[in-house]
Amino acid sequence: MKKYSIGITDDHLLFAEGISNMIANRADLNLSFVAATVPEMLAFLAKTPIDFLLLDVNLPPFNGLELLTELKQRYTEMKIMILSMYQPADISLDLMTFKGDAYVLKISGKHILEEAFDAMSKGIIYLDPNIISKKTQEDAFTQQLRLTKREKEIISLIAEGKTSKEIAGLLFLSELTIKTHRKNISEKLGTNNVANLLSKISGK
Repeated sequence: MKKYSIGITDDHLLFAEGISNMIANRADLNLSFVAATVPEMLAFLAKTPIDFLLLDVNLPPFNGLELLTELKQRYTEMKIMILSMYQPADISLDLMTFKGDAYVLKISGKHILEEAFDAMSKGIIYLDPNIISKKTQEDAFTQQLRLTKREKEIISLIAEGKTSKEIAGLLFLSELTIKTHRKNISEKLGTNNVANLLSKISGK
């Protein structure tokens, strides 16, 4: 079994420690170093060739995506996984032109990281399945534009915890009319779960 050497560069030490513990439990992975800063990482790389580098996207004052390009040019055989708290759209990342070998969200579970390691070991580019694509975000925005003024008004009252009966009284409409509006809203947003409905409207 081939054993892959790994370096972690992340200034969130508790997070890096958690990944280190996971790596220690895999027979095919070996942790070479943990760096909290870019200069520290570069010092390790200068003397310790590795197979995989886990790189935080935000390492002030450096930008992880810009570092990715430089590192790929300098260490052509090294595979790089970007670790991020952010959705790609929040950091202006075009996944179609992504130059890394994996992109994993820190909010994802251990099994996602395991999948990313397995993919990199096979030479497959891995994108966290929890990533919300730009198209998905645009579709959600389009759906919101399709809501009528009355539907948005009803959603605001739902957010305040009002029942259909209470909303009917406040808007001087029948309860049946409110239920019809709620059905239309659910169909437009693709959910009949109130919590999911509200999260789609807020963009969360």
